[in-house]
Amino acid sequence: MNQTTSIADSNNPAVKSAAQDANAVQDAVNLIAIVGCFHRHLMALRQSGLNGDDLNNHPVSLAFISKLNSLCRMTTEREMAAFSAIDKLSEGESVEYEVIAL
Repeated sequence: MNQTTSIADSNNPAVKSAAQDANAVQDAVNLIAIVGCFHRHLMALRQSGLNGDDLNNHPVSLAFISKLNSLCRMTTEREMAAFSAIDKLSEGESVEYEVIAL
């Protein structure tokens, strides 16, 4: 398997700002604020020329996703339960789900 690399350039203001916020949100617990911040930075990075695999694998993207994963206490079991629940919800059924406090 060929491994490809890319360069994250901190001279790009969008990259630097996104990296600063990706670091700052590691202590955050407000899901809506984190997702909103992530969305703003994804759009700015895209406008600065990053897209596709470079954007999906950018250190900023990975840091935000790591935070979301941690905040939601994601495990394979919770992920599978969520997929099962959204199948039921999309078919009009109500579901019970586990809530893990922060």
